[in-house]
Amino acid sequence: QELRRDPCGDSSCCWLGYKSLCRNCGKPDVDFNGMVSGDDWWVGAVLRYSCRPGFLLVGNATRTCQANGLWTPKPSCLGMCKKGSIEISERELNGTCNATCASKSYSGPPKQGCTQIHNCKKKETGWKRFFAQCVPCICDCALSC
Repeated sequence: QELRRDPCGDSSCCWLGYKSLCRNCGKPDVDFNGMVSGDDWWVGAVLRYSCRPGFLLVGNATRTCQANGLWTPKPSCLGMCKKGSIEISERELNGTCNATCASKSYSGPPKQGCTQIHNCKKKETGWKRFFAQCVPCICDCALSC
């Protein structure tokens, strides 16, 4: 592997491939309801963040230790409160119509009052619905608390 010398503050620094051996970013902080994967804190290291069930990750799921010794911004974990069920077109969920609602979900800015839409099922409405391309879905709706 390539080894090169580079200034790092007042002292000299070794680089081993992409890793700086003179500076690390320290233990990364994590929300109470968050989890972090990875134990490398040197410059160039990348960690992956996730949230416990019932919480929504807001922000980038990865953080990188930068050359200045600081981590990139930390994501947050927002609590999700179940609001009930909603009826929503499968096209409105993710822009496609394939006459099924299974495996369709949404997380992001509020849509029909929901920050998270999941557990979707096709709404059965009789024989006329059989020929419809874009079906209505019944989904669980949650809102950040």
